[in-house]
Amino acid sequence: MLNVVVLGFAMEPLEGFPDIVWASHDSSTASDLSNREYALIIEKVIMQADAVLVNLDVDALTSTEVVIMHHAYIHKKPIMGVGFREKEPVIEEMVSKRVVDLDAAVVHMRTHYTVISSG
Repeated sequence: MLNVVVLGFAMEPLEGFPDIVWASHDSSTASDLSNREYALIIEKVIMQADAVLVNLDVDALTSTEVVIMHHAYIHKKPIMGVGFREKEPVIEEMVSKRVVDLDAAVVHMRTHYTVISSG
């Protein structure tokens, strides 16, 4: 089973793929955590993830979403972008693969990332 951190997606469309464990960040539920505690939790989630899936068609990513991407990037986790809206150069650098939509992303992850997950 794949473990994927998602950024910029609503959870409803992801529920159609029950063979993938989706981790979505919601900073509103972290209001009782210090910034350091939240960062440590993000790091732990990234270390357990097989990949990060980012909706690049959103107007802007939050600073927390960029930090999550950076954690994934420095830990050499695949970062798949959905959509083709051009982003800032640092975001462009971190995205390792772009696809047109969520279905294409799931097919790609099932085909190529399952090996990582079972390893």
